[in-house]
Amino acid sequence: MPPLPPPSSPPPSPPPTLLCVHPHPDDESIACGGVLARAADQGLRTVVVTCTGGEEGDNLAGIDLGGESLVSHRRRELAAALAVLGVAQHHWLGYRDSGMVGLASNDHPDSFHRAEVGEAASRLAALIRAERPQVVVSDDEHGTYGHPDHVQAHRVTVAAVALAADPGAAVEGAPWRVAKRYVHTLGRGRLLAVHRALLDAGLPSPFGDAGLERVEDLALGTDDAAVTTEVDVRAWLSAKRAALAAHASQIGPDSFFLNTPDALAEQMFGSEQFVLEDGALRVPGQLEDDLFAGLDRTTIQRQ
Repeated sequence: MPPLPPPSSPPPSPPPTLLCVHPHPDDESIACGGVLARAADQGLRTVVVTCTGGEEGDNLAGIDLGGESLVSHRRRELAAALAVLGVAQHHWLGYRDSGMVGLASNDHPDSFHRAEVGEAASRLAALIRAERPQVVVSDDEHGTYGHPDHVQAHRVTVAAVALAADPGAAVEGAPWRVAKRYVHTLGRGRLLAVHRALLDAGLPSPFGDAGLERVEDLALGTDDAAVTTEVDVRAWLSAKRAALAAHASQIGPDSFFLNTPDALAEQMFGSEQFVLEDGALRVPGQLEDDLFAGLDRTTIQRQ
């Protein structure tokens, strides 16, 4: 009788997954470029969902497109940026860029701003069920700086995470519960410090030349006490800046992002900040230093 074959080993578990939802091409590099590059280098799987094609962007750098549409060009820029960041998978959610508040483009029937939240959330929930991330990141409820698509990205992500976990939801795929849902943000104390450092160095500040004295004077950002998570990405700062440079039509060679001296760049971009809106902090009341804090990366299993 021939010997029995050795028992087969179970297939290895896929690595934990970080999924980031962003409204336009280039937002992924600006908001989460550091954590995406860091996660990829640490052996985690990274996924980016882009909600629109960036149709309302301007060719700020005056690039000769050679007859190519700006949308097609921005798709190629995004692909190059994602490659720099080591992103494993990318999805388009399939909507049109709404443009800034008050523009006629806000009323375009295909604009993300006008999309029914439940319908858009169902699309995203299907992607969440397919990708099965432990951590999801999006804009906050204010859309970071108030852009309609950024606000909508928050609404849709909140609804999609709930739908993905609901066994009764009419969404393709098996239910999946996201362990932690964050929004990316900027603490006002940090913004104020960066503003002052730029002016002290004789450099232009994105907040102008005004001598801002208090965090209350800033219309942008989050109260520092509300920030739950601050991830050190200094080791991946060169990757973040290279990804930003890949979006050359939107972030030109004279960009604030690319021309800040290295010492100041570390202060400004060397960490990325988040607020945990759904899920448990590893230690309540203590600032996290990792989006996967409290999740055992060696034992996370897909459901």
